[in-house]
This record gives sequence, structure tokens and C-alpha cells, in this order.
Amino acid sequence: MMYTRHYKYLRLYGYPVFAVFLNLILILLNSDESNTKDWKFYNNIDFVIEGLFCLLYTVALFETGLWLSKMINSTSMLKKNGSLRFFFKLLLHILIISVLVILFYSIDFPQKYGYNDLIARRTLIIGLIFSILITTGFTTEELLIKWNESQLEVIENKKQALQSELNALKLQLDPHFLFNNLSTLTSLIEENQDTAVQYVTNLSAVYRYVLSNRNKNMIALKTELDFIKEYLFLYQIRYGSSIVINITGESKNLNKFIAPLTLQLLVENAIKHNSFSVTTPLIININYQYNWIIVDNNKSAKFTKEPGEGIGLAHIYHSYQLLGDITPVVQDLETTFEVRIPLLNN
Repeated sequence: MMYTRHYKYLRLYGYPVFAVFLNLILILLNSDESNTKDWKFYNNIDFVIEGLFCLLYTVALFETGLWLSKMINSTSMLKKNGSLRFFFKLLLHILIISVLVILFYSIDFPQKYGYNDLIARRTLIIGLIFSILITTGFTTEELLIKWNESQLEVIENKKQALQSELNALKLQLDPHFLFNNLSTLTSLIEENQDTAVQYVTNLSAVYRYVLSNRNKNMIALKTELDFIKEYLFLYQIRYGSSIVINITGESKNLNKFIAPLTLQLLVENAIKHNSFSVTTPLIININYQYNWIIVDNNKSAKFTKEPGEGIGLAHIYHSYQLLGDITPVVQDLETTFEVRIPLLNN
């Protein structure tokens, strides 16, 4: 809350400036003939003393307001009723300042200061006005801080909800992937043991990458590309020349970042939702340039939809909602399907 702050700059600069302002107000209010005659008996120390009185009055006005805010805001009975809390603070503030002014003017000051009942009443009225302004200011600040806190809480809740949904989506990624690869591996062991060994190595690397990075929100593009090459090896062993992969780009972009598993999801999406063969291969292009990585493929849609359609793209959208304002751009054209993914700085 606001009363836990130190108000360093208010105390360092605001109090002296306000004290000067208050002193000028009192001079203007008390500049009648009797007071101006008394000023000719003042020396420099007297003017300094009156300036210090104004500074002490300023400190009393503000520090009392801060103390009352701390005390009353911590009172459980008044927490739910903002109007009652405001008026209670205001009345206490006026009461305390009035008592301080009365006690101050009960001191027997030298005659030349001209402190009489009229000046005391004027000081009380000034205290009343500034009590209203200070209490209103601190109350407004409290409301603004509470509003900001509520907005931050809403944003944080949305972020946590997105993260939870994203984690849930990660667990749904292609449950048939392991089954299909084990089937391929069984065939390879019988036909080509050297390739089977390489296949197992890449398969373990893929799962190691998924397990170690699925809780991260960003990963270097170079790391993601190294992973996708191992991932694509598994598909190319299964499908041979039915799948053609082209990876191009500018080397300066390799140090930029991307949401993990983004490329894997897009490649998997293309393979899952298109029909292809040796004569009509599926061509997937991955091109990283400027501030984007572009993944596109030729379209030859299957007649029947695969289960879980849309999960991959939903995962990517949620990832980039967590990371920032720039979201992926999808272009579903007649003959091609293209997704533009923003490359991020760390």
C-alpha cells in the first residue's frame, strides 16, 4: 500500500517548497498595517524562525495525513466502506491539526511577531483547507494504487491461465508419435541395423529435447533448428523422398529466440493434414530472415481430418501470447499453407 512507501522526494523537495508557499500565503493574509509595522523590528533570525514554523506546520499536515492513512486503512472495520474511511480520516486530520495550532498559539511569543487570535483563526482555516486537499490526495492515490494492483492481478491471472492451458496442450501433442516411431524402428532392426541405431539415437535426442525444454518459454533458434533436423530424420526414414525439407536463412538470426517446439508443431501439422507420395512429395520450406521465420508447404489436403486438428496452432498462439504482443501470421491459400513466426530478442 501507499503508506509503506518512503515518499523520499516529497519529503526532500516537496516539504520545503510547500513551506515557502505556505509562508507566502500567511504573509499575504497578515499584511495589514499593524503587522507591517511589526516587521521593521524583525532581524534575519526572526524571518528564519517564521520560515521554520511554516516548515514544521507543513510536516505536521503531511505526516499526520500519512499516519492516519496507515492507521485507518489497517482497521478492519473500515476496509469495506471507502466513504466512511475518507470522512473519518478527514475529521481526525482536522481535529489533530486544530489541536496543534491551538497549542502553538498558546505559547507566549515576543510581541513583535504579532501572533493574535486573528492570525490563529487564519492558520486554522488554512489547516482545514489543506487537510481536505491532503486527505483527498492520499485517498486518490490509494484508489489508483488499488486499481493498478487489480489490473496487474487480472493480467497475472490471464498469464497463469494461458500457461496452464499451454502446459495442457503440450501433453496432447501427437500421442501416436511414439507408437509410429516404434513401428518404424521394428522394421529397421530387421532390415538395416546401422540405420536402426541412428534412428534410436535421433529418437532419444528428440524426446530428451522435448522433456528438457517443454517448460521453457523461449529457446535459441539455432537450438530449435538442430532439434528439428533430428526430428525430420525420423520422418524421412519413414517416408523417404515423399517429404522434401528445405532450410535456409540468415546466420545472424540464429542467435534470436523462438518458442520451443514451434517448428516441430508446424512440420507435424503439415505431415498430418496433407497426403503425399514419391511422385507428389510434400515440400516444406523453413526460411528465417529479417525478424521472422517462415514455414510453408504445398497443400494436398486429406479427405478425412486427423484427430486433434488445430492443437498445434493453438499451442503456438498461446506461446506467443505469453511472450509478447507480436503473434504468428497464418496464410491458408489455395495451394500453399504458410505460417510466419516472429523471431524474438532475449
